Amino acid sequence: MTKDTGGLAFPQYKANATPGGGIHYDMAGGMTLRDWFAGQALAGTINFPNAPDFEMAARQAYAMADAMIAERNKP
Repeated sequence: MTKDTGGLAFPQYKANATPGGGIHYDMAGGMTLRDWFAGQALAGTINFPNAPDFEMAARQAYAMADAMIAERNKP
């Protein structure tokens, strides 16, 4: 199953030349919204002296990111 990444968090537009001499802009690069949400969730755990081990903290951060994306997608 593929996770919903929420798309790009901070997309940048990259200019590409077209065969006719024009310019076409594509969104490129940047982290996914899921990665951004997980990083923000993880940052909140730093202040707790009894924080779980790193692997557990990362799993929990991505679980929270998945929940935020699911909530965001609700009508």
